[in-house]
Formats: sequence, C-alpha cells, structure tokens
Amino acid sequence: MGSAAAALGAAPLEEIRTAFVGVGSRGKSLVREVLVQQNVRITAICDIEAKARDEAQSLAQRDNPRSITDYRKVLELKDMDAVVVATPCYLHAEMAAACLDAGKYVYCEKPLGITPEQVNLALRAAQRSKVFLQIGQQLRYMPGLREAIRQLHQEKVLGQAFVIKAQRHGTPTPPEAEAKRPAWYKDVKLSGDLIVENAVHNLDVCNWVAQSRPVSAYGHGKKYLPKPIPAGSVMMDGFSVEYIYENDMHLDYSQLYLHPRTLTELANWQWYLIFGEKGALNLEKGILYLHGSEPPRELLSPAFRNGKENAMSEFYACIREKRKPFADIQVAATAALTAILGREAIYRRRMVSWKELGGTI
Repeated sequence: MGSAAAALGAAPLEEIRTAFVGVGSRGKSLVREVLVQQNVRITAICDIEAKARDEAQSLAQRDNPRSITDYRKVLELKDMDAVVVATPCYLHAEMAAACLDAGKYVYCEKPLGITPEQVNLALRAAQRSKVFLQIGQQLRYMPGLREAIRQLHQEKVLGQAFVIKAQRHGTPTPPEAEAKRPAWYKDVKLSGDLIVENAVHNLDVCNWVAQSRPVSAYGHGKKYLPKPIPAGSVMMDGFSVEYIYENDMHLDYSQLYLHPRTLTELANWQWYLIFGEKGALNLEKGILYLHGSEPPRELLSPAFRNGKENAMSEFYACIREKRKPFADIQVAATAALTAILGREAIYRRRMVSWKELGGTI
C-alpha cells in the first residue's frame, strides 16, 4: 500500500500502534477489525485470563504483540499510540480515564460507565486530555441510519418530530445460552443490568434522533422467566421506559425477551419509529409514511441501505486527521447516563430526574 501511495504522489499512512485491554468475545472481534486497517499494528494484548490472551495473540500473530496481565503496564509502553478497551462494563471508565491521562487515544466499548460517578470520571479525564475517546456505539457509523437521520434533521422530512417509539424484542433466552454468559454479565452490579449493558446502543440512537437528552424517566421491568423476580437483583429480561427530553420530545422504549416468533402483529427485533407533524419514519428501513393517501416513500438508496458500519476505520482516520470522532465523549456520557436514568427509574419504581443522577455533561 505504501509503494502504491508513493507512486501516486501521496504520503504513506502514519503507522498507529495499538494495544488491547480486554480480549474476551467482543475484544477478539475488535482485534480482527483492527488487523484489516491500513498501517495499524497491534503491539500488546492485555487480559487477566491466559486463555483469552493466547487466543488474541494467535489472531494477531502477524504483529507479534506482547502479552500483559496488568493494564497499568500497558500505559508504560513507549511503542503505543492508542488503546482499545473491551473489558467488562464496570471497568470501562477507570481504564479509559487512565489511558486518556497517559495521552493515548481510546476506543472504548460501551457503556462508558455503569454509575454516574464512573461516567463523570471518564468525562473529566477526556476534558483535560489532548487526545480523544471514541465510544463503541457502532450504530452511529451505520450509513443507512446516518442518512435517514440526516434527512430527518436537515431536510425535515417529518416536519417537527414529536414522539419516538423504539424496541428491542427477542424470543426467550434458552437456559443453556444464559448459563454460558460470564459471571460479570449476569451480575447487575458489574454489568449495569440489561438496560445499561445492552440497550445503551438503542437509547443512543434515540438521543441522536431527539438531538437532546432526557430530563426524566419512568419505567418498569423484572426478570420474568422462568419465574418473576423483581428488578435489581438479577439481570432483567424485560422492561419498558418512558423518557421526556429537554426539548419536550417523548421516547417510549421497550426491551422484551418474551416475543414469540409467531407473533407477527408486532414486529420482532429492533426498530425505531419517529412520529411527527407530516407522518412517521421507520428509521432502520428508511421508509417515510406521510399523512393522507400518498404511498410510503423510500429515503435510502441501495448504497446507503447496504452500507457497512465503519466505526473502527473512522477511529484511525480521526487520529490521523486530528478531528473529533462522531461518537465522542459527549455521546458516550449522554448515552450511558440515559441508560442509567432508565435503570434507576425501574429500580426505584418512580419517576427519576436527570438532576438526581448528579451527572454533568
């Protein structure tokens, strides 16, 4: 690639040396993504589990990365420019803040933190750092979503947007699949519960649509199967939350793993519907439904509809071009606090305000 660039008169890409902290299932998938980036080298693999380190080192054998067990040792390396943090949720903020303070660019898996205190720790570190953090809210880098939301915001295809209805539904999780999940994931004190560990992706899209942040939330949920257990002790398998935003938009969000495959009246899986003065928008499909008899309108060309997520390539482009990532620390903190707000509303069984969380952005 370098010789081809030189032949065209372009400067070769600067090499970016990257370390990994946390190489479980998600971390290893990110290793694969980094390995295909141009002129990026993996210099270190850090994880407390030997098996995870060995598997990741095998994936990255091209670069012969060091094997490290303590993430603080990673920060002492001289041949390292960026860090990918893909540890369990409760460790994200501490590790991301330490990397930022060490002057390393950070790609941090979501959520930024599972408590307001953790979110503030990372946020303050980013504010005093000369480098940046990009959060693993990959939906921000889906071409179809970006184009549909651009048309919503810039072309006002709905006129004024009023209400968002969003869901993430699925069939019940089989007991054998639940048993295979790591202990930290099932511990709500370490994962943040389903709404923070998982729904933060979907809630972030809703924040993006609203161009605002919630001021309050009210919700309900529990672990329904195999028998109902109140929220707060074990990870929920179903919940619903109502959010009101600073700009008075309203979000109705539902996540249920109670959805039979044969139930077709309500579509399964993930979707976002935005209702406004001119009609409604199915965000993921990019279809606009107008009031009256006009047929539905396709907003997305095949190029956008079939486009691939490019969060990791954008991370390295932002480093080289010295620009802020689209999913930056503000996005990260707002998404995490939105999810935490919903969780606390569910746990406390009452309306909870953003001010009560103590998070400042």
